[in-house]
Amino acid sequence: MSAHAALAGELRKLTSTRAPRWVAASAVGMTVLALSGSVASGVITEDRLRTVDGLRQVLGHGGLAAILALVLGVLATASEYRHGTVVDTLLSEPRRGRVLAAKAAVLAAVGAALGVVAAAAAWFGTAAWYAGKDLDLPATLGDTTVLRTLAGIVAWNALYAVLGVALGTIVRTPAGAIVTAVLWLYVLETAVAGLVTDVAKWLPAMAALALGNAPDGGLLGQGTAGLVLVGWAAVGIAGAYVASTRRDVT
Repeated sequence: MSAHAALAGELRKLTSTRAPRWVAASAVGMTVLALSGSVASGVITEDRLRTVDGLRQVLGHGGLAAILALVLGVLATASEYRHGTVVDTLLSEPRRGRVLAAKAAVLAAVGAALGVVAAAAAWFGTAAWYAGKDLDLPATLGDTTVLRTLAGIVAWNALYAVLGVALGTIVRTPAGAIVTAVLWLYVLETAVAGLVTDVAKWLPAMAALALGNAPDGGLLGQGTAGLVLVGWAAVGIAGAYVASTRRDVT
């Protein structure tokens, strides 16, 4: 099977389910609810909303939906092992590296599309809240800071989807992989951040925050963070390849 056919097959499998549509709708809902909660509760004060950093903080909530892109990546791989359809996949294309690469490429593209949806929801949701509070936006959509934040959200979603592919291939059970991701991103990294700040900023979740252009001086620069997250995705895919070649599919 050619690389093009492998890509087309993975895209066809993914789009034949309702999962991408539900994830996209959930990404919009999660983004709007998260940024609305931070503004309505006063966590981000009106004085801060008048600053560019405050705007970045509100827009950055679009990156939270990246966990859904990760879940989609997990489902695209682990579900095949759970339901046994991976056997048919490998009969069509026995080269496991090519199958994994095709899944990673397709999920990166779909993750980026979800990121565009989340970024759009973040921008329009933010603009609506500013209008509701009768505040002027401190930066326009064409401003470099805004564009970097929205672009970071798109990249965040794309790379998390690839991490999901890797994790689903290694763990092989959807529930187990999702629980592992949540524990790592929201429990372990939070603990490390509280203990060893200089190490934590190089971990996936902290690098993702920086990639989303979060206004935090303790994080990596956005470009460096992007390279770090690409590195984590590459390590994950390499680990997934080793795991897939050393274990039986059943």
